[in-house]
Amino acid sequence: MIEAVLEVNIPDGWVHDISANFDIPVRILDCIPFGDKGARSFVELECDDPEMQKIISRAIEKHPDVCKWESSVTDEGRMRGIALLTKCRACKAIMRSDCYLRSARTKGGGLVEWQVIAARESALAQMIDELKQAGCSIKLLSKKKLDDTNFVTKRQEMAILDALEKGYYDYPRRVGLQDLAKSFGVTASTMGEILQRGGRNIIREYFRTKM
Repeated sequence: MIEAVLEVNIPDGWVHDISANFDIPVRILDCIPFGDKGARSFVELECDDPEMQKIISRAIEKHPDVCKWESSVTDEGRMRGIALLTKCRACKAIMRSDCYLRSARTKGGGLVEWQVIAARESALAQMIDELKQAGCSIKLLSKKKLDDTNFVTKRQEMAILDALEKGYYDYPRRVGLQDLAKSFGVTASTMGEILQRGGRNIIREYFRTKM
Protein backbone atom coordinates (compact mmCIF):
# COMPACT_ATOMS: atom_id res chain seq x y z
CA MET A 1 0.00 0.00 0.00
CA ILE A 2 1.05 3.58 -0.68
CA GLU A 3 0.40 6.83 1.15
CA ALA A 4 0.54 9.94 -1.05
CA VAL A 5 0.01 13.65 -0.42
CA LEU A 6 -1.44 15.56 -3.37
CA GLU A 7 -2.17 19.22 -3.99
CA VAL A 8 -5.45 19.31 -5.89
CA ASN A 9 -7.21 22.17 -7.63
CA ILE A 10 -10.81 21.41 -8.61
CA PRO A 11 -12.04 24.58 -10.37
CA ASP A 12 -15.66 25.56 -9.72
CA GLY A 13 -16.01 22.92 -7.00
CA TRP A 14 -17.90 24.06 -3.93
CA VAL A 15 -14.98 23.54 -1.52
CA HIS A 16 -12.71 25.49 -3.87
CA ASP A 17 -15.21 28.36 -4.17
CA ILE A 18 -16.13 28.64 -0.48
CA SER A 19 -12.51 28.46 0.67
CA ALA A 20 -11.32 31.01 -1.92
CA ASN A 21 -14.25 33.45 -1.59
CA PHE A 22 -14.28 33.56 2.21
CA ASP A 23 -10.61 32.82 2.89
CA ILE A 24 -11.39 30.12 5.45
CA PRO A 25 -9.85 26.65 5.85
CA VAL A 26 -12.15 23.74 5.06
CA ARG A 27 -11.50 20.16 6.13
CA ILE A 28 -13.24 17.22 4.52
CA LEU A 29 -13.73 14.72 7.32
CA ASP A 30 -15.51 12.10 5.23
CA CYS A 31 -16.95 11.70 1.75
CA ILE A 32 -19.10 8.88 0.37
CA PRO A 33 -20.70 8.42 -3.07
CA PHE A 34 -24.33 9.40 -3.60
CA GLY A 35 -26.11 8.33 -6.78
CA ASP A 36 -24.23 8.08 -10.07
CA LYS A 37 -22.26 11.33 -9.90
CA GLY A 38 -22.91 12.87 -6.49
CA ALA A 39 -21.51 12.55 -2.99
CA ARG A 40 -22.28 13.22 0.65
CA SER A 41 -19.48 15.16 2.33
CA PHE A 42 -18.94 15.74 6.03
CA VAL A 43 -16.86 18.89 6.51
CA GLU A 44 -15.52 21.26 9.13
CA LEU A 45 -15.06 24.98 8.45
CA GLU A 46 -12.70 27.02 10.61
CA CYS A 47 -15.00 29.94 11.33
CA ASP A 48 -16.20 30.79 14.85
CA ASP A 49 -18.09 34.02 14.07
CA PRO A 50 -21.87 33.33 14.24
CA GLU A 51 -22.80 35.94 11.62
CA MET A 52 -20.14 34.77 9.20
CA GLN A 53 -21.24 31.17 9.74
CA LYS A 54 -24.74 32.14 8.56
CA ILE A 55 -23.34 33.92 5.50
CA ILE A 56 -21.16 30.95 4.59
CA SER A 57 -24.05 28.52 5.07
CA ARG A 58 -26.22 30.54 2.68
CA ALA A 59 -23.40 30.59 0.13
CA ILE A 60 -23.01 26.80 0.36
CA GLU A 61 -26.77 26.29 -0.03
CA LYS A 62 -26.78 28.42 -3.21
CA HIS A 63 -23.78 26.70 -4.81
CA PRO A 64 -24.85 24.83 -7.97
CA ASP A 65 -23.11 21.62 -6.85
CA VAL A 66 -25.01 21.49 -3.53
CA CYS A 67 -28.60 20.29 -3.35
CA LYS A 68 -28.78 20.10 0.46
CA TRP A 69 -26.73 21.55 3.31
CA GLU A 70 -27.20 20.93 7.04
CA SER A 71 -24.84 22.42 9.60
CA SER A 72 -24.32 22.75 13.33
CA VAL A 73 -21.85 24.37 15.70
CA THR A 74 -19.93 22.28 18.23
CA ASP A 75 -19.48 23.24 21.88
CA GLU A 76 -16.02 24.51 20.92
CA GLY A 77 -17.50 26.83 18.28
CA ARG A 78 -16.43 24.74 15.28
CA MET A 79 -18.79 24.72 12.32
CA ARG A 80 -19.54 21.30 10.87
CA GLY A 81 -21.95 20.28 8.18
CA ILE A 82 -23.08 17.64 5.72
CA ALA A 83 -23.33 18.63 2.06
CA LEU A 84 -25.31 16.54 -0.39
CA LEU A 85 -23.73 17.10 -3.80
CA THR A 86 -25.25 16.64 -7.23
CA LYS A 87 -21.79 16.03 -8.70
CA CYS A 88 -18.34 15.41 -7.27
CA ARG A 89 -15.41 14.87 -9.62
CA ALA A 90 -13.12 14.01 -6.72
CA CYS A 91 -15.38 11.33 -5.26
CA LYS A 92 -15.98 9.85 -8.72
CA ALA A 93 -12.25 9.56 -9.42
CA ILE A 94 -11.54 7.95 -6.04
CA MET A 95 -14.47 5.56 -6.37
CA ARG A 96 -13.21 4.28 -9.76
CA SER A 97 -9.74 3.57 -8.38
CA ASP A 98 -8.49 1.43 -5.48
CA CYS A 99 -7.77 4.51 -3.39
CA TYR A 100 -9.05 5.91 -0.12
CA LEU A 101 -9.14 9.61 0.76
CA ARG A 102 -7.80 9.68 4.31
CA SER A 103 -8.03 13.45 4.79
CA ALA A 104 -8.39 16.68 2.82
CA ARG A 105 -7.80 20.29 3.84
CA THR A 106 -7.74 23.56 1.92
CA LYS A 107 -4.46 25.46 1.77
CA GLY A 108 -5.63 28.82 0.46
CA GLY A 109 -6.67 30.05 -2.94
CA GLY A 110 -8.99 27.08 -3.30
CA LEU A 111 -6.18 24.51 -3.34
CA VAL A 112 -6.83 21.32 -1.38
CA GLU A 113 -4.20 19.01 0.11
CA TRP A 114 -5.22 15.36 -0.03
CA GLN A 115 -3.76 12.50 1.96
CA VAL A 116 -4.53 9.37 -0.03
CA ILE A 117 -4.04 5.66 0.61
CA ALA A 118 -3.64 3.63 -2.59
CA ALA A 119 -3.60 -0.14 -2.92
CA ARG A 120 -1.02 0.04 -5.71
CA GLU A 121 1.05 2.50 -7.74
CA SER A 122 -1.26 1.89 -10.70
CA ALA A 123 -4.32 2.79 -8.61
CA LEU A 124 -2.78 6.12 -7.64
CA ALA A 125 -1.85 6.84 -11.26
CA GLN A 126 -5.37 5.95 -12.40
CA MET A 127 -6.94 8.36 -9.93
CA ILE A 128 -4.58 11.18 -10.91
CA ASP A 129 -5.28 10.62 -14.62
CA GLU A 130 -9.04 10.67 -14.03
CA LEU A 131 -8.83 13.93 -12.10
CA LYS A 132 -6.73 15.53 -14.85
CA GLN A 133 -9.21 14.41 -17.49
CA ALA A 134 -11.97 16.06 -15.44
CA GLY A 135 -10.14 19.40 -15.64
CA CYS A 136 -8.36 19.31 -12.28
CA SER A 137 -4.72 20.17 -11.74
CA ILE A 138 -2.67 17.81 -9.55
CA LYS A 139 0.73 18.12 -7.89
CA LEU A 140 2.31 15.13 -6.12
CA LEU A 141 3.90 16.46 -2.91
CA SER A 142 5.08 13.18 -1.37
CA LYS A 143 4.73 9.42 -1.62
CA LYS A 144 5.78 6.53 0.60
CA LYS A 145 5.05 2.86 1.17
CA LEU A 146 2.89 1.82 4.11
CA ASP A 147 4.20 -1.08 6.13
CA ASP A 148 1.13 -1.30 8.38
CA THR A 149 -2.48 -1.44 7.22
CA ASN A 150 -3.84 -0.66 10.70
CA PHE A 151 -3.65 3.11 10.27
CA VAL A 152 -6.10 5.44 11.99
CA THR A 153 -8.38 7.22 9.51
CA LYS A 154 -8.97 10.95 9.83
CA ARG A 155 -12.58 10.32 10.75
CA GLN A 156 -11.56 7.94 13.54
CA GLU A 157 -8.98 10.43 14.77
CA MET A 158 -11.52 13.29 14.87
CA ALA A 159 -14.14 11.12 16.57
CA ILE A 160 -11.78 9.85 19.28
CA LEU A 161 -10.41 13.35 19.95
CA ASP A 162 -13.96 14.73 20.21
CA ALA A 163 -14.97 11.90 22.54
CA LEU A 164 -11.90 12.47 24.70
CA GLU A 165 -12.48 16.23 24.97
CA LYS A 166 -16.15 15.81 25.86
CA GLY A 167 -15.56 13.16 28.54
CA TYR A 168 -16.69 9.97 26.83
CA TYR A 169 -13.67 8.13 28.27
CA ASP A 170 -14.09 9.59 31.77
CA TYR A 171 -15.59 7.63 34.64
CA PRO A 172 -18.42 8.26 34.96
CA ARG A 173 -18.93 9.35 31.37
CA ARG A 174 -19.83 13.00 30.82
CA VAL A 175 -21.26 12.41 27.33
CA GLY A 176 -22.95 9.51 25.59
CA LEU A 177 -22.84 8.03 22.09
CA GLN A 178 -26.07 9.76 21.06
CA ASP A 179 -24.65 13.24 21.68
CA LEU A 180 -21.35 12.41 20.01
CA ALA A 181 -23.16 10.93 17.02
CA LYS A 182 -25.23 14.10 16.50
CA SER A 183 -22.14 16.27 16.04
CA PHE A 184 -20.84 13.86 13.36
CA GLY A 185 -24.15 13.34 11.58
CA VAL A 186 -24.20 9.56 12.12
CA THR A 187 -26.20 7.07 14.17
CA ALA A 188 -25.12 6.06 17.67
CA SER A 189 -24.26 2.53 16.44
CA THR A 190 -22.06 3.93 13.66
CA MET A 191 -20.35 6.26 16.12
CA GLY A 192 -19.66 3.35 18.44
CA GLU A 193 -18.11 1.39 15.56
CA ILE A 194 -15.90 4.34 14.57
CA LEU A 195 -14.64 4.71 18.16
CA GLN A 196 -14.09 0.97 18.55
CA ARG A 197 -12.13 0.55 15.32
CA GLY A 198 -10.14 3.73 15.82
CA GLY A 199 -9.30 2.84 19.41
CA ARG A 200 -8.21 -0.66 18.39
CA ASN A 201 -5.90 0.71 15.70
CA ILE A 202 -4.39 3.29 18.07
CA ILE A 203 -3.70 0.59 20.68
CA ARG A 204 -2.17 -1.72 18.06
CA GLU A 205 0.06 1.07 16.78
CA TYR A 206 1.11 1.97 20.33
CA PHE A 207 2.21 -1.57 21.20
CA ARG A 208 3.77 -2.09 17.76
CA THR A 209 6.12 0.85 18.35
CA LYS A 210 6.94 -0.36 21.87
CA MET A 211 8.06 -3.83 20.80
